Amino acid sequence: MNRLVLPVVAGLVGLAVAGNSAPPNILLILADDLGYADLSIQGCTQFQTPNIDSIAKNGVRFKQGYVSNSVCAPSRAGILSGRIGIAFESNLPENTEHGLDASLPTMADHLKGAGYKTFGIVKWHLGYKPQFHPNQRGFDEFYGLLSGSRSYFADDAKELVKTGKAIERNGVVEIDPPGSYLTDRLTDGAVGYIGGHARQNPGQPFFMYLCYTAPHGPMHAKPGYAERFPGINNENRRIYAGMMASLDEGVGRVLDCLERNGMRDNTIIVFMSDNGGPTQHNSSNNGMLKGDKGSLWEGGVRVPFLMQWPARIPAGQEIAEPVISLDLLPTFANAAGVRQPVKTNGIDLLPYLDGTGRTLAARDFFWRRGDMKSCALRSGNFKWVENRSSNEAWLFDVERDPGEKENLIGRMPEVAERMKNEYRKWESSVPEPAFSSEWKPKKKK
Repeated sequence: MNRLVLPVVAGLVGLAVAGNSAPPNILLILADDLGYADLSIQGCTQFQTPNIDSIAKNGVRFKQGYVSNSVCAPSRAGILSGRIGIAFESNLPENTEHGLDASLPTMADHLKGAGYKTFGIVKWHLGYKPQFHPNQRGFDEFYGLLSGSRSYFADDAKELVKTGKAIERNGVVEIDPPGSYLTDRLTDGAVGYIGGHARQNPGQPFFMYLCYTAPHGPMHAKPGYAERFPGINNENRRIYAGMMASLDEGVGRVLDCLERNGMRDNTIIVFMSDNGGPTQHNSSNNGMLKGDKGSLWEGGVRVPFLMQWPARIPAGQEIAEPVISLDLLPTFANAAGVRQPVKTNGIDLLPYLDGTGRTLAARDFFWRRGDMKSCALRSGNFKWVENRSSNEAWLFDVERDPGEKENLIGRMPEVAERMKNEYRKWESSVPEPAFSSEWKPKKKK
């Protein structure tokens, strides 16, 4: 098997430059705690998501799309840095001293260096100290939240300000208007920036990192939205459906804004979730997959993953080979014409999507959680999982058994041992996490 050895180096002369055409705009849309089966294009029948689905219909749906961690903050760190094993493996509590290593260039840093205008319309969740602020991490404009979650409504604006959960624009707090809804406010910010940029800087490409909080808890739908789904008996699931309706409407407004401004064809658009759905908390649905947010089962790390670039990528594709969120940085960098090397644990996906028929080589994907007590490795069709606390291990053929029902470790001990050794080799090559929910500083001798 031809496996890629991590890390690899990407970021050579970009495809747009090589093709002597205008570099594309780049829009990365991230949902929060979305279930694997909670888009209609992913099989959901209880509610429809036509606007989000259109991204895949006009481009590509990756059937085995992964993220680098199964909770919000470390997954986002992987997306923006293109790296694994470099920051933290647990969510960052509010007011922590930790954040995404300020010495690591982000996706926004690289694209800004290539002449892009950079916008972060986000739930940030990558550090609260000044050195971790989005405006210090490559974003020309920041509009959103530093925190991980908050109420979707602004019933108590003073409390939101007091707790650091009010929306801010480039460090200046903005009071939520009465009756406003958080998903709509983030959409308003995205549409406002895209429209303004199109008018003021029509020749300059932009990168927008648009991170919604939906459908992360608390379970708040707009008035009347949950009532659109009377056929759903579970109340939380009805609210979830209402939240998804707002999210899909928001994505539709952003896509319409690109269309109105003549940007749709030459914009790379990616939609994905930061991790699997926490099914017991927000009534999300991970479908056939085992486990949920926080676990290293497929339900924690396999997510909806859609991409389009009408000017370059043929529409209507479904890619069966596994891909990972770490691939986004080298893909964007090469499309943008970033000439400097970008050290990353991913690969440029565009050569496999442009209609030439090339197939992705099998690769190794590594995960760890909980102070390195939970470990997993996907290599080819196989996935090895270990729980060091309980001293248990599993081996699955996830191509044949995506629900991880049949433990093959007794039948294929040599495969499990090889993957265990490969994991240990990788683990020895990366530092211990700077922060973990269970991590304690080592005592000085």
